[in-house]
Amino acid sequence: SQRPGISAPYDPVHLTHVGFNSSTGEFIGLPKEWQLLLQESGISKHEQEANPQAVMDIVKFYQE
Repeated sequence: SQRPGISAPYDPVHLTHVGFNSSTGEFIGLPKEWQLLLQESGISKHEQEANPQAVMDIVKFYQE
């Protein structure tokens, strides 16, 4: 018996876009699950505001 072939994904769609509003210190478009991860990670709101690029790098890592 032959196994069916499985093709690579085609026409992928990027559904999540996260941004940072520097005037309010808030992340925009952060999924609820990621918000929970940040809250439970021990990274304070102050640390997030002081290092938004580090948080964005972490989010990008988990997206990949």
